[in-house]
Amino acid sequence: MPAPSLETIYRTHRQGLFTLALSITGCQSSAEDSVHRAFTNLSKQPLDQLPDPVAYVYRSVRNASLDTRRRSKRHEMLRESIFNGFVPPKAECFQQPDSNVLTAERDSLLRKSIDELPEPCRQIVLLKTFSALTFDQVSEVLSIPAKTVATRYRRALQTLHQKLKGQL
Repeated sequence: MPAPSLETIYRTHRQGLFTLALSITGCQSSAEDSVHRAFTNLSKQPLDQLPDPVAYVYRSVRNASLDTRRRSKRHEMLRESIFNGFVPPKAECFQQPDSNVLTAERDSLLRKSIDELPEPCRQIVLLKTFSALTFDQVSEVLSIPAKTVATRYRRALQTLHQKLKGQL
């Protein structure tokens, strides 16, 4: 099977790539710039020789985002939630009126809890859950062993469970 093109990877993973960049930079425009810069650099490289081009693209975006954050340390950044602008899917039409309020409150609690995770754990949760990468791919993106990824992912989920216990 031939390696996917850079355009195909972008079209398939653009939200996950942006979410990762935003979680690192904390700023929408910096995240967009990081993704753009990574893809500009990637356009000059052949992806067909890589064992996992998708993981390589995520790693490139992560590295570009970390560079952006390092460069902008001297400037105070606006911290945006990775969930700003997220609109949950429409619910069933037979819901009770109060259920929309409850859903919004539940989503807000979950978003806030994910935002408060330590950065390495937050990145793993985002890559695994929202980008649907495998543990091996997340391992390659973050340059850490897959078992470490799995352990941190499990601990992050346990942290979220304990934090949200009885609130959802």
